[in-house]
Amino acid sequence: MAPERCWLRRFSEEPCEGRIIRAHLVDRQLLKRERLAHLIDDPRTWVPACGGMTGLGGHHGAADPMLSARRELVVPRWAIPEELELLMSAVGLSWWLAARYGERPTDTHVRPGADADP
Repeated sequence: MAPERCWLRRFSEEPCEGRIIRAHLVDRQLLKRERLAHLIDDPRTWVPACGGMTGLGGHHGAADPMLSARRELVVPRWAIPEELELLMSAVGLSWWLAARYGERPTDTHVRPGADADP
């Protein structure tokens, strides 16, 4: 079985550091507050990411606004996995994805900034 790779690496020029951990794309506190704590361990709500020496560093720490005041690594909304988009829609939390990651592109097959075919 191939080792997991850091999903967040593609949004950074910095190299990975530390072991691979779960980086939640949805705040665990939100899921608890909304009485959806059972989704914290659901693989649709997190991605594998490097966590530095303590689990609070690496790309995980750079992307988490609670860990990095500068939010050095920004995940664009178009990159959010479709499975998570569907889950958040089903539980009524699409508004949270929009607040955290921006509005969802209307055409999910075209990524912002991509050149159109001539």
